[in-house]
Amino acid sequence: MSAAATLRLVLASAIIGSTVTAASAAPAVACGALTSQDAAALMGAPLEANFTNDTAPDSLNGHDHTTVCGWFPKGYDLKKAEAPPERGVQLTLHTFRTPAEAKMFHDMTKKGPPGSSPRAVPDLGQDALMEEKNFSGTRVATIHFLKGVHAAQIQTWRKEKAAAIDSATAAARQVVGKL
Repeated sequence: MSAAATLRLVLASAIIGSTVTAASAAPAVACGALTSQDAAALMGAPLEANFTNDTAPDSLNGHDHTTVCGWFPKGYDLKKAEAPPERGVQLTLHTFRTPAEAKMFHDMTKKGPPGSSPRAVPDLGQDALMEEKNFSGTRVATIHFLKGVHAAQIQTWRKEKAAAIDSATAAARQVVGKL
């Protein structure tokens, strides 16, 4: 697979890979679990909440309410991008009716794309796994974790590997603390 095709696959999975479902009266939403101020502080630069998506739960999607919120530099369009952003954060939150449904979804999605080798992240929700890749000179760190009725994915884009990993871990910790 070419580098461009791989990049498109990663960006597409970032767009598609998020879901939130309400388990109680007020559903958790990605943009509430991590704010614009949180994202900017994590990245050390101003970022806009310029990508959001909300998919209502129904019987066809397994009662998975998906919300996605992405914070990227002004003018960056994730849907049309030919290259990864230099900095960015995206949270995809899947909320289910029960912890068992959330765990089933998490177990199906936590391994990442073929060829990835995720590693465990201790003290971060239930069964948290991280993978980190280099795409066109930008490091993308992705953490999948589970907490109660929520299965989540946080992705960060940074030029430096350590910064991408540290930012993803810090963002995931903030989200876990709010769920």
